[in-house]
Amino acid sequence: MREYEYIIDESLTKGLNPEHKILPLKKYLTECVGFKCGVSGLEKYGGLSNGLIGIDLYYNWPYPQMIKGEKYNVLIVRENTILNEDTVYIVDDDNEHFEQIASIDALTHGVGSLMELADFGEYAFMTNGVAMIYWDPDLAIWSMISTSPTIPMMRTVCNFKGQAIGGNIVSDWYDCDETFYIWSRIGSMDFTHDGENESGYRKCPYGGVVKNVRRLGDNVVGYSSKGITLIYPVNEPTTFGFKELHNIGIINQGAVNGTLDYQVYLGTDYILRSITSEGIKELGYKHFMQKLEGEDVIINYDPNNKDFYIGNSNKTFLLSPNGLTEIKQHPSTVWSNSQETSIIPDAEDDQDIKLCSEIFDMGYKGEKTIFTVESGIFSASGIKDKVYAADAVGWVESTYVPFNNMNISSLIIAGDMFKIELTFEELLDDFYISYIKARYKMTDLRGIRGVYAPPPRGQ
Repeated sequence: MREYEYIIDESLTKGLNPEHKILPLKKYLTECVGFKCGVSGLEKYGGLSNGLIGIDLYYNWPYPQMIKGEKYNVLIVRENTILNEDTVYIVDDDNEHFEQIASIDALTHGVGSLMELADFGEYAFMTNGVAMIYWDPDLAIWSMISTSPTIPMMRTVCNFKGQAIGGNIVSDWYDCDETFYIWSRIGSMDFTHDGENESGYRKCPYGGVVKNVRRLGDNVVGYSSKGITLIYPVNEPTTFGFKELHNIGIINQGAVNGTLDYQVYLGTDYILRSITSEGIKELGYKHFMQKLEGEDVIINYDPNNKDFYIGNSNKTFLLSPNGLTEIKQHPSTVWSNSQETSIIPDAEDDQDIKLCSEIFDMGYKGEKTIFTVESGIFSASGIKDKVYAADAVGWVESTYVPFNNMNISSLIIAGDMFKIELTFEELLDDFYISYIKARYKMTDLRGIRGVYAPPPRGQ
């Protein structure tokens, strides 16, 4: 009986499927753990390390938190104690010297949210909704306050070209509340409302709780629980205009990150989206993002590699410019100095390194039998494969079969549809996989009439 080949290669360059439905013509993987989507295909995910030297850290999700500003690097550690104390440090660019500037305990101040930083260079201001910390250039000291006659307590803030934009007001400030955006006077942290609206406030157009504000090019994006708003400067009079961009909001405060040109956020519908000056683009991946349900999602950005880390303390996905994979580290924070990227925590879980192909039927609905699986794999060890087969009754699976030294395994499994899973003990730095090939025979020929059609891709 004639033997055919089915080659899987395109999906090995694109990673996980952005849609829950099967897209047979687009070719994506259904599982991919321990890899990164590189320019030429799947690469080994090089586990990053904790770059901080000489400091003991507590891990209490979503902390520790590292914020890289224009001038200052701020580390926030939350001790998992009855006091739930947040310790705030200034860290040098070498990650070796730490200056404690504040201690915020829940008994005195309440439990704060994630820290937000507006770094203006000479002046810096940060807030977590229960305490405000600022650098006083006149006294050359860091100061912490809970109230101010000119600055309301807010949970999110950013620097927009020397002007502070904030949101989620939790102190008594005019008629503002958690659904309001505010802005200061130009070149000042004074938010006192003036008649010309150089400083002012406005309710979120969607009426949602403001979760985050981020500068995007010449504008600011307001992320609320009910929608995404573009906040743009107006010259006459000097104030800000508001434009509704999307009526699906952000899932939580830390679920957005990126650059002045490109940001990625997770919506309340668990769909991943990007935003640029051109607008919002839906990336998808809902069926994977829903696996993060039950705990706040943190999105971290690595500017050295242009990678987004999207996850919680149990599961993390890596979105590179070339596709999505899952990794075995679950960082609460990622930051870069020069060409070095660091993460905290840097431990890896005990998941298998594995990938699983798309579902395929070889373009013929009758029963087929797979006898051999072969793969073009370089620089990996302990490779095993398993084949899943489905018929009218349901899915069955073969046992794991180790590859020989030619990266070939022999097994026998019949079905109408299949998917192939590979697991690895170790990947080396120059790992590469170019294809997976299933060799099969058509054991049910009732659907064929006349001369056999040529197999896919002329094989």
